[in-house]
Amino acid sequence: MSTPTPLKVLYAVHPNHDTLDFTGPLEILSHAAYPTSPPTAAFTHTITSLTELTTTNQNLRFQRDIPISLAHTTLADYDVLVIPGGGSPGVLEGKTEPIHLIKAFAALPKKDDGTTRFLLSVCTGSLFLAEAGVLEDLTATTHPDYYGRLREIVKGKGGKTTVVEERFVVNGLDEEKGLRIITAGGVSSGIDAALWLVGEVVGKESKEKVEYTVQHAHRAGVVV
Repeated sequence: MSTPTPLKVLYAVHPNHDTLDFTGPLEILSHAAYPTSPPTAAFTHTITSLTELTTTNQNLRFQRDIPISLAHTTLADYDVLVIPGGGSPGVLEGKTEPIHLIKAFAALPKKDDGTTRFLLSVCTGSLFLAEAGVLEDLTATTHPDYYGRLREIVKGKGGKTTVVEERFVVNGLDEEKGLRIITAGGVSSGIDAALWLVGEVVGKESKEKVEYTVQHAHRAGVVV
């Protein structure tokens, strides 16, 4: 039996992002493993940003693994793109990263092996997805304080995105691109969205082991 290949996860962080928006999914995905002997990590992790060090809204600093420029040229290598929220005004007003990275990831052609790519935003990260124009005809959520702002961005784009008040939302597979888009609500919701991803990709057994390890009871979102 061949050893499963880990999915490659790219985390795109920006100044003043919320720490848990980033570290919540990272924590969950880092514990996920295929039930081989010994267990095989289900995901690998790479951090990208515009600057070498990125300071969060909680004044923590994270060092990137690769610059955004390299992320763009190697984007097809990644299976999952995670977009934390927080620090929204600077990104939205400046139309800066990770907006361009999101647009490029969503535009990638279907993988040769037919497997699925996932785009996951947390909290106000969904505002970046809306600004990038990738939520057209989809359903999405965000932090409860920003439902109105998300609707404004969507309306301004002339889109038909349905904004719902849910913990997280998983859209169906785009068959042409081989892409599923997931938006999570406020901060800790990214943990639950990441647990859904573990269950979907690795299986129920791995998901339950991660829940046990991090001592978190999964709270459901919606799959549309």
